[in-house]
Amino acid sequence: MKRTQIKELAESVIKYNELSEKDLKWIYLNLSKRNIKLFLLLLSEEIKNSSVVVSFAGELSDVCKAKIIDMFPNKKIWFKRDDENIIGGMRFEYGDFVVDYSISGIIKRTLNEIREKL
Repeated sequence: MKRTQIKELAESVIKYNELSEKDLKWIYLNLSKRNIKLFLLLLSEEIKNSSVVVSFAGELSDVCKAKIIDMFPNKKIWFKRDDENIIGGMRFEYGDFVVDYSISGIIKRTLNEIREKL
C-alpha cells in the first residue's frame, strides 16, 4: 500500500470516529509490519491535529466550556483537570502548539526572562 493510501485510511478513522474489530483484522492481514507502524504514526498525528486538550485547575463553568468549544470549531475538545501541574489558569495543547495561560506557566516564563537578563 502507498503512503497516501495509508494516510487516507488514518484520516477516515478520525473522520468517522470509528475503528471496528473488522477494520483492525483487515489492517493486520493486509498491511506489512512497516505499513502498520506508518499507519499508527499517521493516525496519532491525525488525532493530535484534530483535537484540543484543555488542562485546568478547579472547575470550569458551562459558559467557559462553551466559549472554549467555540474557539476551536470542528475539533474534539478534551477537558483535563490537572491538579498536579496547574495551580490556576489554563493550558491549551493543539497539534504541535502549546498555549500556557496557567499560573505555573507564567511563573516559568517570568523566571526565564529574569535569567536571560542577568
